[in-house]
Amino acid sequence: MTLRFILAALFCAVLPSCGSSSSNAESQTTDTSQVPTDGEKQEQGSEDAEGNDKVIMDGNKLGAWIFYIDEPGLIHNNHQDMANYLADMGVKRVFIKISDINYQWQNNKISFTEFSVDCGVWQDACDPSNLEFYKQKGLEVWAWTYNDTHSYEEQADMLEAAIKVGYDGFVLDIEVEFDGDSESLKQLLEAHKSRFNSLANSAPEHFKLAATTWGNPKDHDMNVALIDQYVDAHIPQTYIEKWGADFIADIAGTINIGDCEYRELGATKPIWHIISHEDKLLTAQDFNTFIQYAGPNASVWRISDSNLMTEASAIDWGNTSFQSQACSQNNFEL
Repeated sequence: MTLRFILAALFCAVLPSCGSSSSNAESQTTDTSQVPTDGEKQEQGSEDAEGNDKVIMDGNKLGAWIFYIDEPGLIHNNHQDMANYLADMGVKRVFIKISDINYQWQNNKISFTEFSVDCGVWQDACDPSNLEFYKQKGLEVWAWTYNDTHSYEEQADMLEAAIKVGYDGFVLDIEVEFDGDSESLKQLLEAHKSRFNSLANSAPEHFKLAATTWGNPKDHDMNVALIDQYVDAHIPQTYIEKWGADFIADIAGTINIGDCEYRELGATKPIWHIISHEDKLLTAQDFNTFIQYAGPNASVWRISDSNLMTEASAIDWGNTSFQSQACSQNNFEL
């Protein structure tokens, strides 16, 4: 298991992937409608200087990502302890890696029996009893996978596994391999949509399909409009700590730029930003500011070793007050 993590880390170091986003976001000037009201909101608060509403919610779905439960240095290195830790902090949604098309796939292909799912080295993530630790604590449990431009039906097996194991949602991680390659992207999405349709009767009614990709998709020639046709939500990697001091200094502006860029590229579905926590450059207040503007579906990549636990524990995971901006639109729907 340790070797698996080391090899995956080396792969991520070569490519700007595995949850990393590169380059700078571009300025946008889109002015679209404000966040609409919905049943989850208690009230509209006062406006900011640009006339955008402060939104008070009944609750939130703030989330955290897990790379590997047996990651070296991870303090809570089993699912029961991790579920207790996340629930005690107030995390509402957890994203657990279930498979990776590029990690020794011949040895780790998904396979099915009448009563179980075999996920190779990710078997811990395909054990329903492990998911129950989170669900008993009231967390939504989502599966995520790293994807590539080949073996589309085998990649769709990952989605089928997530449904059969009992996950609440599924996230495709779509990165550098799909930059400027809409044809491959369409094949990947079609395979997953077709598989989901074939399993509609066995999937939970609340099950959602989402995609995570760059927080600056224009720089990567990512076909956001195509992704939008297949998913229930976009989950951009808005990694301000990777982008530099100017973006950390203007968190609200960076989120607005990202929202507007996604809207200009054709996103109509909700946008749920991820903030990275790998380099220990951000304070707990930075995370709180990010969440305030990103909204109640924001999440943190990733729960990691003790060096990074202080800031994660100090985040206001119970926050219910958020600030809309020009392109927030439906981002705050729970």
